[in-house]
Amino acid sequence: MNQYKILIVGAGIIGTSLDHALSKQGHLTTIIEKVEQYSIEGAGICLPGNAMIELKKLGFSKKIMEAAHQVFDIEYALKDGKTLSKTSLIEKPLNQAPFVSLSRNKLLEIIREESNSQVKFNTTILTMKNSNKGVSVLFSNGDTEYFDLLIGADGINSQIRSLEFTNTTILKPDITNWRFTARMNTTDKHPIYYLGTDNAFMIYPMGDNTVYCYGQTTDKNGYWHKKNPLNALSEIFKDYCEPVSKVLNQLSDSSEIITGELKSVSTIEAVNKRVLLLGDALHGCPPTLQQGVALGLEDVNCLISLLKENSICDTLSKFEKIRKPRIEWVLKESNQIIKLASMGNYYLGRLLRNFIIRKKGPVNVSGWRKLMSEKAYS
Repeated sequence: MNQYKILIVGAGIIGTSLDHALSKQGHLTTIIEKVEQYSIEGAGICLPGNAMIELKKLGFSKKIMEAAHQVFDIEYALKDGKTLSKTSLIEKPLNQAPFVSLSRNKLLEIIREESNSQVKFNTTILTMKNSNKGVSVLFSNGDTEYFDLLIGADGINSQIRSLEFTNTTILKPDITNWRFTARMNTTDKHPIYYLGTDNAFMIYPMGDNTVYCYGQTTDKNGYWHKKNPLNALSEIFKDYCEPVSKVLNQLSDSSEIITGELKSVSTIEAVNKRVLLLGDALHGCPPTLQQGVALGLEDVNCLISLLKENSICDTLSKFEKIRKPRIEWVLKESNQIIKLASMGNYYLGRLLRNFIIRKKGPVNVSGWRKLMSEKAYS
């Protein structure tokens, strides 16, 4: 196996996991991050079974299981709490790996401790020259360096994608979301997705009597996105049942809430000469199937397995061919679920949406069944 000099842009979950795996394989890695230091990121994170399969291959799963909360059922309900559908996660093929949740910061902490990556903070790329043999990079500190491969793992707003993959744009489905954590007795609790009209609210237990909360609403003119999040949440979800009102009543400061908007890449372009995209930089989409981290970890392990036996050129060609069909399906399905949710804005649409969920079960579970019954890569 050849040893390559590889630049990783982005020191998040995917970038750090990649640095860990490439270093173990003997490659010379450099990992850069635009911020000055590690910061608190996100609220909670839900890891479906296919994410845990990949984390086990990377050697992270034991510590994650010690810190995480395993869930065994998923429920969809109306905003008044009436159950639409409930499904077990311990049935085949879902029982191949646990479905867990934990704080995003704890997950990052575990991965960073295990990988021991030497991140170059406060560093960005000013210019780059990409060829079929390698990439010459001018960094923000004035240094110039040549790499056999450059990998963009810098998220949905990827600088690398904007520089090298100009056919891919970012789509915004006009949905504002809010994330935060709250206190709740999590004994024997499972995730519940409450559906309103064109809004929804999720409560996902994380253990230690903490829950991850996520709310979203259609927001065509950005009205709710601009509004104080405390006021927005209380107005939008005022008619929701007690579990939702209980967690909302715990909020006292808008700084406790992360406000965002759903985004999705328009197309899947993974490779341009010696530049490769992974994670949300490649396939960022709405979190309806909770596949952002899961797909990114699959990307990492697929790349690692290909590099063992192939040149960089063959690796990149095979990577795109292997990964593209699965990624395109997730992208399409994730956006389709958003459209299903938005049907609730009209009475007949709500009836149809609720009928589909009662008949087919929780829509994310249906997606997980497909993903866990197929090979992520070979």
